[in-house]
Amino acid sequence: MAFLKEAERRLAALEQGLLAFLLLVMVSLSFAQVLLRGVSLGLLWADTFLRHLVLWTGFLGAALAAADDKQFAMDAALRLMSERVRAGVGLLLHALTAAVCVLMVRASWTFFASEKAAASVLFSAGSLHVPAWWFQAILPAGFALLAAHYLLKALLAAGELRGKAA
Repeated sequence: MAFLKEAERRLAALEQGLLAFLLLVMVSLSFAQVLLRGVSLGLLWADTFLRHLVLWTGFLGAALAAADDKQFAMDAALRLMSERVRAGVGLLLHALTAAVCVLMVRASWTFFASEKAAASVLFSAGSLHVPAWWFQAILPAGFALLAAHYLLKALLAAGELRGKAA
């Protein structure tokens, strides 16, 4: 069980670092846009880029919330349950959530693959044409991160349940 907790801790640390970097990029670019627009300039691609970074930060934030058990939950109902029942309910809920996330990985992968095949351009900056799929990769990756966190939570709940039975 300690190995699973450490694996989730390391994954969350990586997600936290990436999230901090993305937020720094978003704030810096937004600030630059405001300054540039003040002098009738601006980066034509920046707004589209920032909108897609919001999607990335949303998925990373959701993954961190899952890692810390800070997602929406029925806390009041869980507090009324015994530790053994709470572990069983946690196992069931985390396993079902992981299964739904796996289904979402499959669906978003289909979307991602079709967008990549279409070779659509999200924006252009000078002679650089940025493919849309670069930014849409967060869809299957984000759901995979969520599935991983919930699978780890389910395994930890199963271990806790097994420990309570002994």
